[in-house]
Amino acid sequence: MNLLLFLLSIITVSAVGIHSVRCADSQNKTKLIIIGAGPSGLAAATKLITDGVDEFIILEAENRIGGRVYNLPYEGDTFIDMGAQWVHGQEGNPVYQMAKEHQLVKEECPTFSGVLCFNSSREPVDKELASKLLKTMFDVVESQDEESVRDMSNYNGSLGDFVLERVRTQLSNNASLSHLLSSPRFEELVEYFGKYENSVDGSDSWFQTSAKGLAQYESLKGCNNVEWKKGGYGNVFKLLMKQLPGQTQIDLSNKILLNKEVTKINWTDPNVVLVECADGTSYTGDKVLITVSLGVLKTKPDLFVPQLPSWKTNAIENVFFGTLDKIFLRFPHKWWPAGVGEFTGLNFVWTKHDEETLFKEVGGVDDRPWVIDITGFYTNTEDPLTLLGWISGPSARYMETLTDTQVGIDTMKLLRHFFSNSSIPEPTRVVKSTWNSNPHFKGSYSSRSLKTERANTSQSELAKPVINTRGDRVALMFAGEATNPTHYGTVHGAVETGWREADRIVNLRIRDALVAIGSPAAI
Repeated sequence: MNLLLFLLSIITVSAVGIHSVRCADSQNKTKLIIIGAGPSGLAAATKLITDGVDEFIILEAENRIGGRVYNLPYEGDTFIDMGAQWVHGQEGNPVYQMAKEHQLVKEECPTFSGVLCFNSSREPVDKELASKLLKTMFDVVESQDEESVRDMSNYNGSLGDFVLERVRTQLSNNASLSHLLSSPRFEELVEYFGKYENSVDGSDSWFQTSAKGLAQYESLKGCNNVEWKKGGYGNVFKLLMKQLPGQTQIDLSNKILLNKEVTKINWTDPNVVLVECADGTSYTGDKVLITVSLGVLKTKPDLFVPQLPSWKTNAIENVFFGTLDKIFLRFPHKWWPAGVGEFTGLNFVWTKHDEETLFKEVGGVDDRPWVIDITGFYTNTEDPLTLLGWISGPSARYMETLTDTQVGIDTMKLLRHFFSNSSIPEPTRVVKSTWNSNPHFKGSYSSRSLKTERANTSQSELAKPVINTRGDRVALMFAGEATNPTHYGTVHGAVETGWREADRIVNLRIRDALVAIGSPAAI
């Protein structure tokens, strides 16, 4: 028996089994409580099982596992991803590495070459002009060369200001591109790119996103939009729980308790943490791993008793958590362009005049019709008759308040206008995501804003554990994409944090075992 298993066996002999946790008369007792059965919670759980630790339960507020990975059965044998959709990067991406091993992801990287740009005056945007300008802006954001990263890291303003300064400089210094600055399409494409960047970062405005903060994000090499072959992002849980043919399954069925919305985490007692749920049940554990979204932590300031330390609440309040939503429209037949150079989507580019005058009958925020902030509609779903639209920020939150029927009515006005085609058929099905409205999420994912920088905090502070009231042991731990300083906003980032905290738990148990048998603490 190796040292790890020996030490763990010492402290698990008298463990309270999972069945006694379920049937205890008053407070259900266990060693560890994991709150949330999303990617980070399940990554932590499966790694703990693999490492020989099984004295835990998982409390999940929803009636399903997955968190912000929500794979919804759709038409026939197809699925739609209501949340996470792409695997971002290949080299060093644990999700990609697992998926590739089992041939679950596509080898080819989508190019989006079939995406058209139309402006609101119903004119196609010159493809060469749009390509050059958008590529210039994209390269400023995504460049990984040392000088570019250093410049962004030292910039104290917003991402929007940083990009515009660099783009104007680059274009004015390039004789073959300088004419783009005087093009009437320049400001329109800049406005479009800002909306696109908001959807990437989950921000309300790229003029609020921290350039310095984004420089800390690590883009992994390889395709940034790897697509699943079939079944969408729900495959990640089959990978984590080893449910594929030829694997020895990690069974969490007796660990996960659904419909358990946590209402209170009481860590007053230095020896135990009490977790209370909305259904009246309560659970106690030596430690608690909190994997709920940052949005939930922001909207529940009274969740913890006593309140969390000021450095932790500072991070919760000031790391940004935004909303990115999807709109799925299914049609009775394909009405969009097809053939050579097949259509894969449409980007909406607005003139200033049209933004101020069109669709005034459509509701929105601050007299701005919500549909203006839809970046486009695309064909990248499993179902060939479905278009997928993206929207972020205040307009996304407004969209969530509408019925599916109203969303369909408003978006059809948009599509018919841009395509100059009043005969586009009505959709037969409308599905929208509601990440902000759901009290168990209150948004989509995190980013660093200018407010984050002013508060001198970051995702690193969210990641730090909290010591008990006696100051001698860890009581509360945190995982989830918002606790990953370099891969926030991604599923692989969430998985990494689950593994990180599982390692922390194992190491703490080894240390406790060494202390218990009278040896000097090794960790």
